[in-house]
Amino acid sequence: MTGTLMAAFGKVNITPEETMPLQGYDPFQYAANPATDILDDLYARIVVLDDGPNRCVIVCPDCGLSNEDFVQVPDPSGRPWLYRGFSNTFPSGTRRSWAEAAGTMEDRVSVNATHTHSAPVHFSEKYTNRIGDKIRELTAALVPVRLKVGSGTCSISANRRPALKANDSLPVDRTLQVLIFESFEGKPIGSFVNCAVHPTIVWNKANRISSEMVGLAMNTVENEYGDGFVSLFLQGFTGDVGPLVCGPTSGWKEDTYPLVIEAGQRLYADIAETIRRVETVAAVPLDAMQTIVKLPTVNGFHRSHLDVTLVGIRIGDLAILTASGEIFNGYVGHIKPRSPFAHTLFCSLGNGYTGYLPTAKAFADGLGGYEMKTTPYTASACEPFTEAAVGLLERLMARD
Repeated sequence: MTGTLMAAFGKVNITPEETMPLQGYDPFQYAANPATDILDDLYARIVVLDDGPNRCVIVCPDCGLSNEDFVQVPDPSGRPWLYRGFSNTFPSGTRRSWAEAAGTMEDRVSVNATHTHSAPVHFSEKYTNRIGDKIRELTAALVPVRLKVGSGTCSISANRRPALKANDSLPVDRTLQVLIFESFEGKPIGSFVNCAVHPTIVWNKANRISSEMVGLAMNTVENEYGDGFVSLFLQGFTGDVGPLVCGPTSGWKEDTYPLVIEAGQRLYADIAETIRRVETVAAVPLDAMQTIVKLPTVNGFHRSHLDVTLVGIRIGDLAILTASGEIFNGYVGHIKPRSPFAHTLFCSLGNGYTGYLPTAKAFADGLGGYEMKTTPYTASACEPFTEAAVGLLERLMARD
């Protein structure tokens, strides 16, 4: 149906069925046994969008990263020529296989990790094939939809520099955006929730599986709507943003999972408040575009540059911009005023992993911290990233 947005939402349980090392902290120390260590289930939430000429897919798995290749970044010690390695979260070719399942091109598929730190290092083909099967199922279940958009505030987000704990003296963009998709009969069928907050509360013990507060909030949204409603969480530019309570550095000696539940409830309340303010917006045209920007790296790194993947998805007067790194929150303020779209969602940790990207201000402020020790980039990477992001949005708007 050309000129009308079609959509289908679904989700797949990807809770590990085998003992697995976990990604978020130190996989050499923390492994979860599914018989004893599952706090709550992990899901991959999926939407297939189609306006006739174009078809796009967004997959939001409850996982730490979205890389299909082994990745190295500087070691947290800050010493040159030492690296921390990240195993591939998904088998090589996973994104391509999901595109094939949808009958579309790979650059029209965006894989956006929720970034829970309490998920396995790796998901085998047993799990990615489940997602592919669901994508095929959804392509046969598309229905015409309207789109509503609302903007609110995420009350659990805080700048976490330099000590990986909430620091009110540093600014943070707490924008929370909600997209509601409903059928022409007025039935809500799915949503996107976009804000920036690191899911790092689970601690004491860290060897447990959880979708963290973002997953619990999505579960609550889905339960409130019922009848197959699915809510995708799109992690924002969260490189220097944490929750008000960070598990490893909070000082708590007790199990922090009650704090996860509390944060999930607060995030849901923020979402529910935002939903009250949604307004109908144009839902077509649908389009997607990908670009690679080469960013210079620090002396003492094993490569002279890293290729950062940027994916833009256009839905009418709205754009979803996803970058492959852990992008500092301040880039929202650099890019948003220059975006040609009425609504722009900023997402990180999608379609690969390329490390922390601080802003020029963070490079210059002397505060240091974990993020500054582990970034592979120099300050000269900031402007090329910003210009590439703005350029992608401009081209996406211009292409009709």
